[in-house]
Amino acid sequence: MREITRKDLKKIVNWASSEEELMTWAGSSFSYPLKIDELKAYIKGANGIGSDRYIFVLVQDDDVVGHISLAHIDYQNRSGRIGRVVVEENSRGKGYGTLMMKHMLQIGFEELNLNRISLGVYDFNVSAYKTYEKLGFVQEGILREKLKTTNGYWNSIEMSMLSKEWKQRNGLIKK
Repeated sequence: MREITRKDLKKIVNWASSEEELMTWAGSSFSYPLKIDELKAYIKGANGIGSDRYIFVLVQDDDVVGHISLAHIDYQNRSGRIGRVVVEENSRGKGYGTLMMKHMLQIGFEELNLNRISLGVYDFNVSAYKTYEKLGFVQEGILREKLKTTNGYWNSIEMSMLSKEWKQRNGLIKK
């Protein structure tokens, strides 16, 4: 895992072959077709001390195969939100999503000292939901018909993890 760079954007822009695919991993934060300029604006100001977002890519054999962000960081309330989690199509099913999530949780809880990290996952994305659940995320509720698509509406499942849960799962504190 490493911080995203402008050179990575050419690869990522091609990962959304349809509007629905882009919305699956980015919600309504980007527009289809995804453009380099939109991604440049997204990464501007990221990853600096006190930034409200940290954006990383996963590299395998010198090739970018995944992307993840920890954003909406509120230092006063010690919270953040994981989003835009995507693994390039040919690299799926190899555990890269889990690896990226663990890395972001470690940054959020251990480096940024956050207390709460949340995320949303669309209810049809069962594999992502199961990954988040295995990592220790707890379902908080469902935002019904949260996202309008060309084929109707998608429900979003809200999940979160607290610092104490992360620390317990990773042996950093006793139960």
